[in-house]
Amino acid sequence: MATGSYTFPSTLDMNELPIVRFKLNTPPLRCIIEAILPELLDNFENASVEVVQCPDLTQPPFNLTSEGLCGDENVFDIGDVTNLLPSLKREKLYNVKDLKQITGSDPLFIIGACAGPYPFFGADSECVENVKMTGDRVENGTHVHMTKSDDVPECFHKSLPDDEMRFSMMANFFTSNGFKGEVLKIVCEVRKGPLSYSTCIKEALVKHFGNEIIALGGVILIENGKVKVHVIKPSLTKIPIKSEKELGNLLHFIELSPPLVGVGCIVSHDPGLNLRLQHFHLYTDHNQGGHYYNDTEPETIKYTGYFGVSKQFTKID
Repeated sequence: MATGSYTFPSTLDMNELPIVRFKLNTPPLRCIIEAILPELLDNFENASVEVVQCPDLTQPPFNLTSEGLCGDENVFDIGDVTNLLPSLKREKLYNVKDLKQITGSDPLFIIGACAGPYPFFGADSECVENVKMTGDRVENGTHVHMTKSDDVPECFHKSLPDDEMRFSMMANFFTSNGFKGEVLKIVCEVRKGPLSYSTCIKEALVKHFGNEIIALGGVILIENGKVKVHVIKPSLTKIPIKSEKELGNLLHFIELSPPLVGVGCIVSHDPGLNLRLQHFHLYTDHNQGGHYYNDTEPETIKYTGYFGVSKQFTKID
């Protein structure tokens, strides 16, 4: 397929790419609660962690394609930031359909953060993956956010048809059967420390579990307080990028108002695979979104997260 002067190669088959799998020693949920709550209270004025039945995620404000986060839980790290430097590796084009064969799960529910399918829009984008596959049936509720100008930090929302399931360059996904069941509910209000919600959870896991890999995936509801996100400028495709700092100059940083919902993953330890240890993309009912950084109104912020604990971690490509 050609876009402008560039002809895209065929979509990569992830089954044929290098795959590294780790069976994880999943600790009891109560152990995770004991590990992270003290650190959360150091960073937030109010925090609580408990085991609850997952709310119905197909209902507002989440509007996801499956009800829950349970059953055959897996965290995927696909590609990495080296696919952006020093120039974009357009050949790194993947299809989430491949994950059905890799996991062997049916139904398969996929949520997370990735770069959108460049060939479909002819532009780079932030993608909120939200797909359910049951047998041969696909329900694609994925959100895509992009900007049209290098000068104006505006965000535009796009949807994808059910049969457009590609993504580009890098992704962090949590997959499951999408069944109801027990999950961790992590509520944090009024940030008093420097760490973002996801960073604070990751650092707490690192402090308690060390080099053991603990992988969480799920959904965050931001009820109060604005947050900072980025979306990619169009010029990203035109300028060689020498470092992650230069990459930052090719992003629009935008402040979003609640309510917001985010999906993504937190991984506590990188065993030398160049992993992205936390990655969340946000979406709203007012058609805005992007890559999550931190809140910008710490005195009013409120996060409510629901997380499944992965039994397996998989690195692809």
